[in-house]
Amino acid sequence: MKVAFIIYSNAVVSGKSNGVRSQAIKWKRILESKSSYNVDLIDNWGVYNWKDYKAIHIFGYDLSLLSFVSSIYKYNKNIYLSPIIDSTKPYWQYKLASFNGFKKFRLLSVNFVLKESMKYIKGVCSRSEHESGYFSNSLNISQTKIFQIPLSFGIDLPKNLEQILQNKEEFCLHVSSLYQDRKNVKKLINSAKKYGFNLKLVGNTGNLEQTQMIKGWIDGVQNIELLGYVSYKELIELYKKAKVFALPSTCEGVGIVALDAAIFGCNILMTNIPGPKEYYLKTNTLKIVNPLNVREIGDGISTLLKKNNTKELHNHIVKNYSSIKLLENLIKMYNTDGENFK
Repeated sequence: MKVAFIIYSNAVVSGKSNGVRSQAIKWKRILESKSSYNVDLIDNWGVYNWKDYKAIHIFGYDLSLLSFVSSIYKYNKNIYLSPIIDSTKPYWQYKLASFNGFKKFRLLSVNFVLKESMKYIKGVCSRSEHESGYFSNSLNISQTKIFQIPLSFGIDLPKNLEQILQNKEEFCLHVSSLYQDRKNVKKLINSAKKYGFNLKLVGNTGNLEQTQMIKGWIDGVQNIELLGYVSYKELIELYKKAKVFALPSTCEGVGIVALDAAIFGCNILMTNIPGPKEYYLKTNTLKIVNPLNVREIGDGISTLLKKNNTKELHNHIVKNYSSIKLLENLIKMYNTDGENFK
């Protein structure tokens, strides 16, 4: 069976570092390697017979979504959407924004476009209970159209977890687009300065100006190491060695890097914003903190560095967030008859 994957247009700007793109590529690999589905990545320059597809799945959205889905609907009504919304505001604020639109003069907000597009969309994918609440409470989407499909961890399972747990080193790891405000790296650095724990920072440091900004935050402090981009092999070694992984983001959808770290037995410090924390089992190897509070971040990491690393989070994530589990949820959605929503 054939499925079409389509990504929102602005994703071309950030290219390989775009998280929406990464999710779509991963789902394509899972579908093609573990099922009979074949996935076409739709190219704007290509020519396609839209009636051939079991499902047309759109990742991300922008102001063009409404005109696009209303056109596709004429040829194929099996349209699904993964909006991938990292929402942090109260539901009522998004609901208010969804009324902001006047189609006659093309004065449209993205929330209005998303709500109007639901007339043509058979199913919308939610990554968490919080995101499901956004769809139902802010956009008034019917529960029959919401499919909760939690993301899977993105890394191969280690074969020697017991040995890894015994060889952990006393440092905290963080992986992200380090220059982005929402990743909250400045407060993480300030907590390392204040509490003196060893911190290793991995990921995209941005342009030259942004890289210098991060270095300025660190200000030569010896217990903080800015590694920047590392290879996949190097990243695995860091996951193996890190005693703690911290993700104190102020805006985050899921935080796959933290799931990956937990797979390697890291103790996890996680932001308290809705969504990401749903993925974790309550255990003494997990700390949920206010990302705006340097003291909470520092206290949490310092406490976790003193805790033994265990299999609890590893086992929980393997059981609930594997690629097989994700595949089951996707196929179930594609094979749901649903109702005629138009």
